[in-house]
Amino acid sequence: MNRTLFAWLYLLSVISSLSLSASDSTICYLRDADGRIREHNIDFLKMVLDVKFNTKQGKVFGKVKYDFTPIQYITDTVFLNAPGIDIKKVLVSGKETQFTTDSNGITIRFLPPLDWNKQYNMEITYEATPRKGLYFVGWNANTGNTHNDPYFTRKQIWTQGQGIDNRHWFPCYDDVNDKLITETIITFDSAYTVIANGVLKLKKANADGTNTWHYAMSKPMVPYLVMIAIDRFAYKDYKSKNGMVSRQYYYNDRPYVVEPTYRYSAEMMDWLSTELQVKYPWETYCNVPVQDFMYGAMENTTATIFGDFYQTDERSSIERSYVATNAHELTHQWFGDYITEYSAQHHWLHESFATYYAKQFTRQVFGEDYYESNKRDEANSAINADAVDRYPVAHAKGGSARHYPKGSFVIDMIRYTVGDSVYRKCITNYLKKHAYANVSNHDFMMAFMETAGINLDWFFDQWLYRAGVPNYLVSYERQQDRVAFYIRQTHQTDELTGYFKMPVVLEVHFADGSSSVKREWIGNQFDTVYVNAPVGKQVSYTLFDPGSNILKTISFSKSLNELKAQATNAKHMIDRYDAICEMRATETELKRDFLISLFNRGDYNRVLIEIISQLAYDRTPAAIQLFRDALKHPDFQVRRAVVEKLNEFPEAILPDVENLLADSSYITIETVLRKLCRRYESKAADYLNRVKNIKGLNNNVRIAYIELLEKGKAATKEQIAELVGYTSNNYEFRTRGKAFEAVQRLQLCTPEIISNLFNAALYTNSRLSGPAVSALKSLLSSSANKEMAKGIFELTPWQQWEKEALEKIIQ
Repeated sequence: MNRTLFAWLYLLSVISSLSLSASDSTICYLRDADGRIREHNIDFLKMVLDVKFNTKQGKVFGKVKYDFTPIQYITDTVFLNAPGIDIKKVLVSGKETQFTTDSNGITIRFLPPLDWNKQYNMEITYEATPRKGLYFVGWNANTGNTHNDPYFTRKQIWTQGQGIDNRHWFPCYDDVNDKLITETIITFDSAYTVIANGVLKLKKANADGTNTWHYAMSKPMVPYLVMIAIDRFAYKDYKSKNGMVSRQYYYNDRPYVVEPTYRYSAEMMDWLSTELQVKYPWETYCNVPVQDFMYGAMENTTATIFGDFYQTDERSSIERSYVATNAHELTHQWFGDYITEYSAQHHWLHESFATYYAKQFTRQVFGEDYYESNKRDEANSAINADAVDRYPVAHAKGGSARHYPKGSFVIDMIRYTVGDSVYRKCITNYLKKHAYANVSNHDFMMAFMETAGINLDWFFDQWLYRAGVPNYLVSYERQQDRVAFYIRQTHQTDELTGYFKMPVVLEVHFADGSSSVKREWIGNQFDTVYVNAPVGKQVSYTLFDPGSNILKTISFSKSLNELKAQATNAKHMIDRYDAICEMRATETELKRDFLISLFNRGDYNRVLIEIISQLAYDRTPAAIQLFRDALKHPDFQVRRAVVEKLNEFPEAILPDVENLLADSSYITIETVLRKLCRRYESKAADYLNRVKNIKGLNNNVRIAYIELLEKGKAATKEQIAELVGYTSNNYEFRTRGKAFEAVQRLQLCTPEIISNLFNAALYTNSRLSGPAVSALKSLLSSSANKEMAKGIFELTPWQQWEKEALEKIIQ
């Protein structure tokens, strides 16, 4: 290398490093190979996807057309993700083109290379038998719902593209950093409803008894959001005040689920548009239930798919409400669909925002106590994740606990730090600037600089690019006309976790009901803050970060009298709750009367359940009366807490516990039934008789009923056959999972059960395959059962991948 060249290279490296430092002084402190943005040489502009299906074979017959333009100077090939897809033919600008395939996809060759300044089109004809991405549900199960059971298997087709699964049923550039406009054409049996992204442009009846449905988008999105759902659907339209109509689908034989499932749908559309000051960015919106869905829901553009376990009647909706999930997925239409991450390193920009705005909407609906309880659950989840690993939020491997709840809490803290008005204006500008485009963490940070002149690099550095949460050790002392707070950050510090800088509110509350408040920046290992305290005023209690606005752990020793004052008088439910939690080590005699008086005064269920837990071993008349009152409480979670927290039931409350066998909560009924039958075997027959006609949520009560009958050797052959039937693919995954757990506990093993477990163990949904594999391993610990399973395995024709998967379990 000559000296001149060396000098130029050195100068360029200096300029490059200066530019990097000037543009963004904060980066993730853990190497993030999975967060790298994928290179691509073509910009896909439009896709027209035309598909038909063979439901018995689980096969897709497709033709996909792309309009595109090259974005690299020399483009002589393009690779499309298409694992396992059988490519029949490729045309580029109408001419058949050479291609090669491998296990990951297809490489298409352009001879001559493409012109950088031109637009092209390609058409790919293919067949696929996908194991991921697109799912054929119920087509090989028994036909007809002979039990009139809402949890009986349906016949459906549905898709799930995120993260990279749409590539299994149509060839595509399956990544997040290229957006395109899509059209989807589906031909299917005319007895069914077909749903896809966008506006239905055409529905045409064909001579063979099928219909062709043609949907189209007018704005671009990423390929993982392409969706199809097929079933016998009906729908109800909800019109918001802003004029937007959301279409809410349901199974045409279950109209009773509509109102409990889609409650507040119109309101959340209005609220989000107003809160964000950005109108809903698409032409249509709908929710679509599907069976055996592996997640809660999926925010496909204009058409959210969700697990039909959320479609419940009024009674079941208290246990499984769709409201928060509905709001989460609707938020994704802005955060995730309208603006989309560049790579997995920026994934929190999707999930944290959807979690955050769902939390804020449910705050409007269910109140401040609900919101504070929700935030505490988020904090606990984030802190527990740190006990497992130390990935930051802005990292591809951050995981669900950081991409969802921790990130949501971080957004709360941004809003708390900069103020409500500034936050909202910055978010609005952030969305509008990057409309229908990709975004990065830096783009979000710069929204605050560009809109409000605020540099949040320090905040992003400690909360997003580094790991951990602060652990504060707090104490105070009275000093004449002030109170001195001594704050120490005691967590371990290293290159991944430093001392946290945050504005903290400190409060001193006096016995006469007055208070002094100060907001101070805390950021050192040791800090001291002085709060005014007029001479002569007695301190009743103090608060560090009232309302728990900062994600943290804290040690703050207080006297019992201070805790009692805080539990009685603090404005925020979470501060009252924390005071009661601090009494856990206090002797029952010293706190009983106080806790009972608090319970009788009433509070949020989180507070009341904590009181029940602390008095669970107390058998004084006063405590027993509290249990009796709790068993009649209007909140089902408070009623259930008595059953869950008490190891045994005092005779005086037993009738009240028994009355819960008719509770409004099906989960409570099952919990009570199992505990009563275990504790009072002589009365088990009576308890079982009381619930014999209750099916429950996903048949939970019915399965428990049969299991307990069989445990007492009282189940009939018909009842055992019914339990075995629940393990079959005639039922959705939650019913099957409960049945698997029951046969495992009973060690009930028949050829039919083994076959059903084999079927489930091969299922894509891990919430079905997991319990199936667990039950199989338990049952096959018996040599006789293992021989039975081997015989069934050897007589059944399997595909190679199925055979290999089951061999691992059987061995």
